[in-house]
This record gives sequence, structure tokens and C-alpha cells, in this order.
Amino acid sequence: MADERVVSVKLEQIEQYYGELREKQRSLSRETYVESTTERRAVERMFENAIQACADLAKHVATRDFGWDGSSSKEAITVLANEAVIEEATADTLVSAIGFRNVLAHEYGRVDTGEVFDTLQTGLEVYTSYSQEVARWYQTDRDD
Repeated sequence: MADERVVSVKLEQIEQYYGELREKQRSLSRETYVESTTERRAVERMFENAIQACADLAKHVATRDFGWDGSSSKEAITVLANEAVIEEATADTLVSAIGFRNVLAHEYGRVDTGEVFDTLQTGLEVYTSYSQEVARWYQTDRDD
């Protein structure tokens, strides 16, 4: 069974990083983002943190509640979708986000500044969806 403290901490982290990204979404113009190395690095790191918190939570729940013994973050997300913890659309977006995080963290190829800015503008809703879906499942699972 998933540890309540771990679930709570990870959900809080996701909310924190989401809030930081939302603030950058509201305050940064494309021009400022492209011209400022500091802003680019800050946003990239916020994405890495948010996505990693999602992956950590998925691994914890998949392991503790569903007996998953893998190591891939993408596989853990898929387990949550297969077990109806999260919606398929949320899982698909998060699997893509994990690939995006890998590019940011390990610089596989060159980071596309425009893609990161576009994701900042249009790709944040997954964090709210994921958090709500996991929290709903966790509460329902505990109420049964």
C-alpha cells in the first residue's frame, strides 16, 4: 500500500513546481525567454523537477499497490493507467513528458528553446490532471 506521507509530499512537490511554472508562463515573453539563459535554465529545471516528482510518485504507487518491480518511469506511468489510477490521456502526456525531461536533463541532442517555451505555454495542465487523478484514486482506495 502506498505510503501516505510519500504520496502527500510528492503531490505537494508537483503542486509547487506547477505553481512556479505557471508564474513563468504568465510573466515571460517568448523574447525574454529566448534571450535569457538564466530564465531558460530556470524553466528547464522546473520542468525537470515537476516531471521527476510525477515519475517518483508513479514508481511508488506502482510498486506498493500493484507489485510492479521495474525501473522505468514510463513503465510505472503505464501501470497507473492500466490500473485505472490515471486516465489514458494523462498517461500518454506524462510518458511524452518523461522523454522531454530526459532531453532537458541529459541534453540528448540540442534542447529546442522554442519547444520548451511552447510547452510552458500549453503543456502545464497535465500536472493538475495527474495530481487530481492520483489523489482521487488514493482517497477512494483508502475509503474502500
